[in-house]
Formats: sequence, structure tokens, C-alpha cells
Amino acid sequence: MPKTVATYVKVLFAAAMVFGLGYWVHSAYGWSNTLANWVKVSPFIVFATMVMVLISHIARVARIHYAYNKQQPTAFRQTLAVSFVHNTVSFLLPMRLGELALPALSRHQLRIDVKYALATLFLVRLFDAHVLLCLLVFFAGSLWLGEYSIIAPVALIAALPIGMLLLKSASSRIGKLKFAGPLLGKKRVWISLYAYTLVIWCVKLFALATLAAALGNLPIDHAWIATIIADGSALSPVTGFANAGTFELAFTLPLLPLGYESEPLVKTAVNVHLFIFVINICVGILGFLLLTPKQVRQ
Repeated sequence: MPKTVATYVKVLFAAAMVFGLGYWVHSAYGWSNTLANWVKVSPFIVFATMVMVLISHIARVARIHYAYNKQQPTAFRQTLAVSFVHNTVSFLLPMRLGELALPALSRHQLRIDVKYALATLFLVRLFDAHVLLCLLVFFAGSLWLGEYSIIAPVALIAALPIGMLLLKSASSRIGKLKFAGPLLGKKRVWISLYAYTLVIWCVKLFALATLAAALGNLPIDHAWIATIIADGSALSPVTGFANAGTFELAFTLPLLPLGYESEPLVKTAVNVHLFIFVINICVGILGFLLLTPKQVRQ
């Protein structure tokens, strides 16, 4: 297929996904009713949120680029294309099926060994879960423990080196896991990857929590709890297409015991989810356009 035609097909596919979401929102909620809350959100907050979410995407690219460079030199532009497409595909496809895009694209675009790409993916997802858990126990704990809420995340971070030591020991003793050595062999490497992960989630969740607080008139700590669980639900092995339904449920349920009504929470979740969807589609289109055609790589 000619490059121009392939590019148009990629763009049309992404546009079709946007149309599908638009039809779903129209039939389930009605656009005017769903978007009414955006009127009370400052354009500056919307713009700042968009910029911070994009920064978190660039940080994801930098994290993968750093990990891959421990095996062999990789071009940042190609890594950006691979990471952008992987992030969008993993967001769109249910049951974590989109995760397979990273090792596949890494092999064909960057010539990274599939096993090493899988090891990188496993490690960054482990760090994702750890950072999300630390943030969740901090903000949830602040509701009941006050100044002592810092104890749980500090304990989790203190335990991280022990877990990494166990992983390193397992990779050195089991021959089939030695390919993960460059990621686990030096403390500086995995600490750097964890630092990237911390930046990714703190920037993204700060942006989304601020947006959710403005849309739903929520206290910022409650907005943090809802967005941490909602966005973190994408890491679950049980998700819908584009995390549809799962995101809204994960956003709404944790706040119901605090006395909130479900309907405004669902509308806030839909709007935040719609914002995330649009950003991911735009990032995915850019990633598709930047992928290197097969004939050029050869």
C-alpha cells in the first residue's frame, strides 16, 4: 500500500473512533446536557490541563527511550511514534490487549528484542501500579489520618528496593530472565525509570484532578481520589473499549460513601473521560503518522 494511502487509512480509522464516541455520548446522555458543565470551567484550566497531559505523554516516551537505550541506541523520533501508538492502542482496546503493540512495534520500528520490550513493559507497569497505590493511600488516608497519611506511601516507597532486589535475584538465577539484566542490574537505571513514572502520574493526575474539580465542583482531594482510581482502572485486566464504563464506574463509586449523588459524578466522569479520549486520539494520530514505513527501514 502506498505511503499516502496508508496515512489516510490511519487517519480515517482514528476519526471513526472519535465519531463512535460522539454517537455514544449523544444517545446515552445528550451533548447539550453532558457538555453544560464545561461552561463553568476556565479556558485557562482546559488549556493548562491539555498541556500537562501532553507533557505526561512525552515523559512516557522519555521513559521508554531511556530503557531501550540500555540495550541499544534508539532514535527519539521513532521511539516517540512507537510510544504514542502504543499508548493510544492500549487505551482503546479492552482487556489490556493493546499492550501487545509495544513489543511488536518496538521490534519492527526500533529492532528491539521482543523479550527486552516485554521486560520493559512489565517493569514500567509495575512502577505505574506502585506510584498509583502510593498516591491513592496518601489522598485517601488524608481524609481520616490527617498529617499521618504520609506514613503509608513512605512505607511503600521504602519497600520498593526490597522488591527490586528480589526481581534482580530472580533474573540472575533464571536463565530465561537474564535478558532483563540491563533494567535491573544497576540501581541508577530502575530508580531513573521510577522517577520518570512519578513525573508521569503526578503531572497527569494533577491536571485531571484539577479539571474534575472544576467540572464537578469537587474538593481537590476528592477529585484526586476519583481520578487516581478512574485513570488507574485502565491498568486492570478487565476494561471496556477505551475504558468506557470502567472509567465512569471507578470515578463514581469511591465518592458515593462521602455523600455525593451519582448523576453529577457520572457526568463529570464522562466529561473527563471524553477529554482523555480526544487527547489520546490526537496523540495516536501523530504516532501513526510518524511511524517509519517498512520499505524505508530496510
